[in-house]
Parts: sequence; structure tokens; C-alpha cells
Amino acid sequence: MIKLILVVLSLNPLERPLALYDVGIKGGGKDSTVTNFLNIRINSVTDNIQNEEQIAINPRDSLNLVAVWRDFRLGYRQVGFGYSFDGGNTWHDTLFSGTPYAWDSDPGITVDDSGYFYAVVLSLPPDGSTSGIFVFKSTTGGSSWEGPYTVVDAHTSAFEDKELITADNVVNSPYRGNLYVVWTRFGDYTNGGINISRSTDRGLTWSSPLRLSTLTTGVQWPVVTVGDSGIVYVAWLNYGNGRLELVKSLDGGTTFSLPSTISLINGGWCYINPSLLVISYPAIAADANPNSRFFGNLYVVYTDTTDSNGMDIFFRRSTDRGVTWSDPERINDDPEGLVVDQFHPWIDIDQNGVITVVFYDRRNDTANLFMDVYITRSFDGGLTWTPNERVTSVSSNPGALKSGLIGEYIGLDTWRGKPFIVWTDTREGSQDVYFGKDTTLTLVEEPFESTGNLLRETVVHERLELLSTPHEPARIYTCDGRLILTSREKVIDFQKFPSGLYFLTISGRVEKFLKIKVDK
Repeated sequence: MIKLILVVLSLNPLERPLALYDVGIKGGGKDSTVTNFLNIRINSVTDNIQNEEQIAINPRDSLNLVAVWRDFRLGYRQVGFGYSFDGGNTWHDTLFSGTPYAWDSDPGITVDDSGYFYAVVLSLPPDGSTSGIFVFKSTTGGSSWEGPYTVVDAHTSAFEDKELITADNVVNSPYRGNLYVVWTRFGDYTNGGINISRSTDRGLTWSSPLRLSTLTTGVQWPVVTVGDSGIVYVAWLNYGNGRLELVKSLDGGTTFSLPSTISLINGGWCYINPSLLVISYPAIAADANPNSRFFGNLYVVYTDTTDSNGMDIFFRRSTDRGVTWSDPERINDDPEGLVVDQFHPWIDIDQNGVITVVFYDRRNDTANLFMDVYITRSFDGGLTWTPNERVTSVSSNPGALKSGLIGEYIGLDTWRGKPFIVWTDTREGSQDVYFGKDTTLTLVEEPFESTGNLLRETVVHERLELLSTPHEPARIYTCDGRLILTSREKVIDFQKFPSGLYFLTISGRVEKFLKIKVDK
């Protein structure tokens, strides 16, 4: 007997069928150095530039991943996205479209507790005369997108820059479901500096910008997270005064505290070999799971220059919601006195309070040029760290790139102890988006709760029974958009279908996504 196990994700009825999207499937290349991590290329179009990556995991289906990045496959900057429904083993990718300007850049990604993904992009004309920030929304696991929805656009005499997004998924938050976008506004000496906007309707509309920094110049690179009780934290670099700053909101992003200092730093940004821009931004994460031993803690990692070691990754923690901070701790464990650079860190916390940090690292090249991605974890709230572990199986040579830049950040998300990482990789001769996950860790899937009412049951034997006979034909698409069945019957027979991923559409709308595992 064939057993069909279906995981059902409700889709927005306004979504277009997947068949309208240009997608492709690919896997990874052969590793040349043994690591515990898969190294898989995500982008299908090669021999150009992809960089500045972020990644998010669907909390309703942890095998569903979405990544975003800056993409130059058309010869000018756009934002690409890739999605996977098998834990990152295979990916599909294409470009966002629909913003009002020719160029898109600086992407960020988040996902809410309904499994809806939100990608934020900066859009601008080639002459940089204006700009806007826009959000795309996917209720189909990243395979198709609504929007874009406007956060801010065409502000007079100002340029918006360096935006990121997060969702409030905190169980004990009265503002659960809120979305927050932060960015830097340049050229406006009244409301410039670090700004925030929030959405209370799942990304459809956004509040007017609220300035968070006391300075309107000399600040850049805000990062946002949500902690216990829905506290919104925003941190940024004050490069004018050489410090990292923090504000917080106790009322769902309506009002914020005055800025306080997280840490003094030696430099705001610099260029390292070969002319790579490195910014000391504060990657920030809050432990918001009441089941964690470290519930309420706040953590920051950042790059800073040292006299004896080059650039290092430093960690600080706060156990009083950002009022005070621990002393800076160097968490890259290459030997003291080895002058090589570590840079572009990112941080995340899983459901059990495990902290994971990833970063670029040049310890394997005494010439301080070739770079790898390394990872370290803390299981005790940042008191101790695991030995740094190499993620990349091949070092990247940024000196051989078509562009001197590799972007300003990489991406990380974690799920029950398992890290999912995206970075810029040059092993194939150009800048590509690579994905890595730890093959030594087993991901335990939890039962999925269906919120839809189209299906009678989520586990069926050999057939799918609809609640009623559709007035229009039901159509089944494969994940790459091929139409494989059209039926007006109440019962759809899956007996001859191969194991895979399928979309069910009725009346031209995607009603449900089906993830089918076939056990013979």
C-alpha cells in the first residue's frame, strides 16, 4: 500500500499558480575538503555576481527554507530569491520584480509564525536620485510572492539605505504578528538617521517612519530583533562617535527609549585585502523562548580591529534587557598574534537557547586573502563557546572576482540546534550564493497543524478527498510549474504520483500547498 503523508500550508487566494514563475532545480558540486557541512550552490545562473545573503526557516515546516541575495545576472543589481522544500538539498531560484525603479538591492528576509515569508528590498534608479523600501510577501513557502508593498518611497531630498526586517513571533508578546523594518535615511537633517516602520496587518500597510537615533548623520547599519514580551530592540553603528548603540520599545514599536551604548569600537568601517568593505555593524539576537534557560537574554556580535590580530569577532551579552553588557569576548579561536581577518558575522538563537555565530575567516591563508566560513556555538548563554568549525569545503579567493565587493553580510537561521547558512562563494570562478547545513545533526520534524479547510484530512491512503466537488477544475502542478493533472472529481487519486512537491489550484488560484512523502 502507498501511504501519502501530506503537510498542508494555506495559501493566499490571490496568488498566481507556480507555473507562471521561472524556476530551476540544482544541487551542489563535489567537495575538495572534508567538512561536516553540505556546500550547495543555490543560484542557477552563474558567471556573474551574487552576494549579500540572508535566510529564513519556515516555523510551520522546517524543511522549507527561503534565501535572498543581491543578484547581477542581468548586468545590473537586482534581488534574487531561492526556496527549498527539502531542507536545502535542492533549490529553485529567480528574481523579484515589480518595484518602481530599475535597481533593487540590500535584501533582508523574515518569516512569521504562520509560515509567511517577507523579503525587504531597497529600490532605486541608476542615478540614485531617489529610493524606496518595499516588502514582498509569500504565503507559498517562497515559490511565489505578493506585492511589493511600500514601506517608504521617494522622500524629498533623502536616500533610504541598508534595510532589514523581522517578525514578532514571541509567544508571550501582546504584539505578536507585528513586522518591523529598520533602515538608515541619508540627506534629511530633520528626520534622517536610523528609522523604523511597523506593520500590524501582515505587511500590507506600514506606519510612517519613526526616527530612533538622536543623530541624523554619522549613523548606519541598523539591525532589529524582538525579545520576550514583544520588546523591540534596534542596534546600529554610530561611526561618528565610535560605538554601537541600542534602543528598545515596550509598546510594539510605537515609542522607543533614548539610545544607550552597547560597546565602544576601534573603527566604524575599513577596507581589507583586496578592497573589501567591512562594517562594524551589531548583529543582534534575543532569547524569546520561555522554555530556554536564558530567556530574556540579549546578544550582540560584531567585527572590530585589534593591534595584534587584525579583525576579530567579538561577543557581548546582556541579562537585563540591554541595560548593562558583559565585557567584549573574542570568539574566533585562531592563535593570538596571527594577523588574519575575521568579518561579516551573523547570529541566531534556536528554541532551546543555543547561540550560533557564523563569520568569514582567513586563518587558512597566511597571506590574509583566501577566506572560509566558520561557525561556533554556545550552549550556556554565551559563557563558553565550541571550537570554531570550518563550514566551507573550498576556500574563496576574493582577489579573483569580477567585483571588489562581496557584500556586507551573510545569513544564518537555526532550528532546534541545526544551523542553515548562506554566503558568497567563489569556487566556481564567480560570486555565487552557497548554502550549508550540518550533516551530523538530525532534524526532528514536528507534526504540522493544518489551518485550512479544503482538505478533509492530512493523512490519506492513495487519494486526496476534497470537501466538495470544485465548480472549476482542480489542477495539480509540480514544484517546477508543470501541470500534471486537471480534474473535476471530488477524489484525486495519488497512487501513480511519484514522491515530490505539488501545488493544488482551483479557479486559477493556489489554495493549498501539498508536501507529499510516499512510503512504499
